[in-house]
Amino acid sequence: MRRPLRPWTPLVGALLAATIALSGCTATKSTEGSAAPDAASGTSKGFPATFTNAWGTATVPAAPRRVVTLGYADTAVAGALGAHIVGAVKSYGSLSGETKDENLPYTEPLDDSVTWLDPMNINTERIAALRPDLILASTAFTLDEPTYKRLSTVAPVVAYEKRLYGADATDEALRIGRALGDEPGARKVLDTADRAVEKLRTDLPGLAGKTYLYGQARDGFAVMITEETNATARFMNRLGLTPLPAVANLEGKGSVPGAVDVSYERAALYDRADVLFMTYQSGALKEKFESDPVVSRLRIVKSDRYLPLGIEAATALQSPNAAAVPWLIGELRATLATAASAR
Repeated sequence: MRRPLRPWTPLVGALLAATIALSGCTATKSTEGSAAPDAASGTSKGFPATFTNAWGTATVPAAPRRVVTLGYADTAVAGALGAHIVGAVKSYGSLSGETKDENLPYTEPLDDSVTWLDPMNINTERIAALRPDLILASTAFTLDEPTYKRLSTVAPVVAYEKRLYGADATDEALRIGRALGDEPGARKVLDTADRAVEKLRTDLPGLAGKTYLYGQARDGFAVMITEETNATARFMNRLGLTPLPAVANLEGKGSVPGAVDVSYERAALYDRADVLFMTYQSGALKEKFESDPVVSRLRIVKSDRYLPLGIEAATALQSPNAAAVPWLIGELRATLATAASAR
């Protein structure tokens, strides 16, 4: 089985491309938000719950009380539901050295008892030592079949059903909520995200029908998302944006599925977009992109319609989970407002 590709957010020198969205309570040792045990039966409402994963099935017998989260959506949604998270993957910002905070910027901080895990290297023994009764891995981008099977000997693993980032944010949140015994709570998280999207569309009516480009600068070319069914494109579509046809209709195989490579010699195409979001694997590649003789002359790059994304925003935009949506909109809002008012 081929190992899933890692995300293409700019973790310096380490990440390759992957297939291309308000937390409520702080995730503490309390079990608030989890299904309450049924005193008569010793079970919990909604349990046992069985899930079909890419490599098998998992049954969660009762409301979990010790949860490990191996994906950012898992951490964000479980945290919003007040799950007792005993182990969670570190933020990209902390891995890259951009920040010392292991917490995601769009969630309430986990308490000091949490054990922080490296998302680039899933350590089964370390996870087993945490004695979890549920492992959430719906967006665990380094999960593969052998690791899944090892983890399944530790606790039930709720991973992605078919492929990494294959579910939309709604299905993803509801799946996590069901595993925690709090599907109503997951629906509240989704409602909050929907309200944030609707408010943006109401505040910026000029955004409807505008075009965008989102990509990552490489050495001499940019990898641009073109596939409208990927998670980023679905999120952009919710905001009223569509991929720039001049790039989306280019022929040729991109470096990653669902994308097209555009050499800097053809960067004049970028000027046809209403908004340009870019991410970078390193500061050197960002500088090389912005100083390229063709790119540096582009009107869009000189304007406020161009936004070089920080590492956390790039990660969240790659797979916009429901709990991250309000924060992510805040990160993009000023640039989107400029695009919405442009003619």
